Amino acid sequence: MENIGLDCNKRKSRPAVICDFDDTTMLENVAEIILKEFGGDEWEVYRKQHSLKMIGLKEYQELAFKSVHADVTQMKAIVKQRANLRPYFKTLFDYCENHDIPLAIATLGLDFYVEAVLEREGMETLQHYSAKTQFIGNQMQFSYPYASDRCWQTGNCKCAVIHKYRSLGYSILFAGDGNSDICPADKADTVFAHRFLEQNYQSRGLSYIPLTDFAQVLCKLHKSQSY
Repeated sequence: MENIGLDCNKRKSRPAVICDFDDTTMLENVAEIILKEFGGDEWEVYRKQHSLKMIGLKEYQELAFKSVHADVTQMKAIVKQRANLRPYFKTLFDYCENHDIPLAIATLGLDFYVEAVLEREGMETLQHYSAKTQFIGNQMQFSYPYASDRCWQTGNCKCAVIHKYRSLGYSILFAGDGNSDICPADKADTVFAHRFLEQNYQSRGLSYIPLTDFAQVLCKLHKSQSY
């Protein structure tokens, strides 16, 4: 789907903000916090295989978390203890709540560790599109309710989330950092990027706003609300 630009001669579309989770909404990769604490040595073998493109992200994630020796309560507890929101995200959440602006997380990561952060921060109402997990004892089962047959990557499709809000008439502000964020970023109106996504946009000569914290997003939203 082509980007829909904002035409100053027409009524502006209302914004919606979509954010990746690990290394974007969060300062750290939250999955790796859990894996380093409870995953033993096996998960690093799978991570290396993924980095060498021997396995995809979905397969890596499932194999790595099946190596974890902890129950969901223990994993959520370590997330609440160690994971850190990127500065001003909570302020962004409050601003969007007060101004009726959709804010959502779109991630290939797992629901329980996203929910652990939202519970700690009092942001349980924040919509998140993530891989679903079910626990039977210490065994973890996975499902992907936001997958798409047209997506290049197995697991959840962030572009499907972008399309959902676009179809409702919103302009899209997207924040991300990784390889899986390139496709949804290309479908957004405004891109906030760092790490790999920033390098990709620089190499292609595309416009973006560097993401260090969410003050940049708040500034952009404030300007859009001033018209």
